[in-house]
Amino acid sequence: MTGASSPPPPARGPVVVTGVGIVTAVGVTAAQTLTSIRAGIRRVTERPLGGAGGDPGEEGGVYLASGAEGLAAALFGSEPLDLALAAARESLWDAGLYEPGDVEAAYRRKAVAVFLALPYADSPWADPGAEAAFHDAAVTARLLDRDRTTVVAVRGGHAGGVLALAAATARLASGEIDVALVGGQDAMLHPASVADLNQRSKLRTDRAPGGATPGEGSAFVVLERLDGSKRRRARAWAAVEAVHQDREAIPFDGTQPNQGDGATRAVNGALAAAPSAGRVRDVFTDLNGERGRFLEWALVETRCFAALPEGWRKHAPASVVGDLGAASGGLLLALAARSVGDGKGSGGAAIVCSTAERGERAAAVLGPVPAGGKR
Repeated sequence: MTGASSPPPPARGPVVVTGVGIVTAVGVTAAQTLTSIRAGIRRVTERPLGGAGGDPGEEGGVYLASGAEGLAAALFGSEPLDLALAAARESLWDAGLYEPGDVEAAYRRKAVAVFLALPYADSPWADPGAEAAFHDAAVTARLLDRDRTTVVAVRGGHAGGVLALAAATARLASGEIDVALVGGQDAMLHPASVADLNQRSKLRTDRAPGGATPGEGSAFVVLERLDGSKRRRARAWAAVEAVHQDREAIPFDGTQPNQGDGATRAVNGALAAAPSAGRVRDVFTDLNGERGRFLEWALVETRCFAALPEGWRKHAPASVVGDLGAASGGLLLALAARSVGDGKGSGGAAIVCSTAERGERAAAVLGPVPAGGKR
């Protein structure tokens, strides 16, 4: 869809973020990850390219961002699903919708829809049954109720998280659902993923320092209507003020110059629809070291942010936690919500900007929670 903007309708009040959960190479909770990112802590290691997904005989080193040896496996298991469940669990706990040991908690919940950003279906490492596996695992773990939970797969590459946000806010605003869980799951450290990046010259290696650093992790946010969160006395991190989707006709393949028109429309559309646009001080991007993304972003930054308050800050968390692929949008949303709500960001509002290889472009503005609903 081109030029689609979706500010939540005012009749039912704004949609707010009431829970945040993050698992990355630099932290197994949101608080740990935020502390590491703000301190500039990285956990990037160089490994032989042949053993990380390249040709077995291929020489050279590849850079990967992964947790401390055995940490993720010891706490959550080593599969992307385990990391996604851990992030989802923390977000539900943060929202007051999950309590460890309370086996009945899931059955007291209202209708919940999970909007799960996943890699493109034809990606060599994609799991065609990922959404069903997430549903079953979340029910087994008593995070969600089997009969009142639906899982919607959003396969939009790096932009999937913000596209999922757009779908979730629309259904919340319409009253179809009461709670939405938005996040992502990918397997960027899978050998097939590393090999794909290497084959397309998009992988950071010791011979090509300008590529992406694959990482592992997941992040989720819990969304509710403000009136509903107030009724159960939940506190919110941020309000979703606007989401805008667009498309870029020219891909990141280097065969044609990318003019950044789709991304420009997405960002400007979100800013135009957001009441707090003039207060945006934190800009979260999925810049990951790839040249094409950098060149497009340079155009977008020049065109879109001249009116932002002086001192606004650009954040590219992939430089710390690695490229999380389809899970990156959820991470950006989680970080943006915390930056607005915890008082440790630049203050004011935040915008999330996501771009995907197949043309999807999306942006979302998160602003302060109206009086009476913030933390």
